[in-house]
Amino acid sequence: MTKRVNDDIIPLTRLVNMIIKGVMSLHEDLESHKIMAMEPEKRDRIINASMKEFSKGYKSACTDTIVREAGISKGLLFHYFGTKDGLYSFILKNACEMIYNEYLVLIDLQQKDLIEKMWQMTLLKMDLSYKHPALFEFLAKSYVELQENPNEEFTEYFNKTRSVAVEKALADVDGSLFKEGIDAKKAANIVLWTLNGYSTSQIGADMSMEDYQKEYARYIEELKEYIDILRKTLYK
Repeated sequence: MTKRVNDDIIPLTRLVNMIIKGVMSLHEDLESHKIMAMEPEKRDRIINASMKEFSKGYKSACTDTIVREAGISKGLLFHYFGTKDGLYSFILKNACEMIYNEYLVLIDLQQKDLIEKMWQMTLLKMDLSYKHPALFEFLAKSYVELQENPNEEFTEYFNKTRSVAVEKALADVDGSLFKEGIDAKKAANIVLWTLNGYSTSQIGADMSMEDYQKEYARYIEELKEYIDILRKTLYK
């Protein structure tokens, strides 16, 4: 008989409502920003130039470079964002919404096998990093910087995105796949921590997305080995 990992794991219907609420909140926050009244082509130039520059790191990013790349005046940039912090905050929120739209909505909620679901999520994330290299490079750099210099507001955006991903991974998981005597919820945490820990261990402060992509074949092979160990250790 199929059983969920634990009753305190978020049920599918509640999870969907939480995702919708989280996405709508972030979307409304972005849509209410005054830059959304700007013509889309100019707005996209600003967003793309900013994401590219912030991929060097927050402290290294130069607003002079951003306005030059975007083809706007510095006065216009600060009219819309006020400060460098304000600009970075908007770019980070926008990046998180793209992750919602391009990644989280594609996770198969009907998959009951936790390990298989986590593996598919990993492959999906890698595929999307090829589709949006600038986005993933920006997020990877931002993540590393926030570990070194925590910022409550910026960390919240990452945590919201990560929490939805974890909740989706755990939604309606079949706990009967685990061996007898194994606490299914703790086993689920082992799977999550192993794969997330591996991903985090490969993130370097000075690595570009091109550097990551060169290593993808190795990542896949090493992750397959971890997946195999997890299956043999945890599953019947």
